[in-house]
Amino acid sequence: MGQNQKLALIQPLVTHWLQQQDYGNWRRDLADAGIMDLEEAMALSQEALTVAWRTMKTLELLNADADHIMRSIDEHKLCWQVDLDYDYRHGVICY
Repeated sequence: MGQNQKLALIQPLVTHWLQQQDYGNWRRDLADAGIMDLEEAMALSQEALTVAWRTMKTLELLNADADHIMRSIDEHKLCWQVDLDYDYRHGVICY
């Protein structure tokens, strides 16, 4: 699976996690990963924390295999809407 294909799966997953706004766990995740000390993570604004955690998770998943990404999507019951052109809808329905 190519990087672009992985990113198409990773971005909705990370966005879903970000909607939970679990700032305390994100700070611990950054510290546990060795990216920064817990004190440094505590000093981050919510915006900076969000960017740092999103980057960490995205890179983590980019280095993971596709099965791991798919398991994470299944565990979180993530789904997203796919907009198909009108010409393709009938084919998809028939399929």
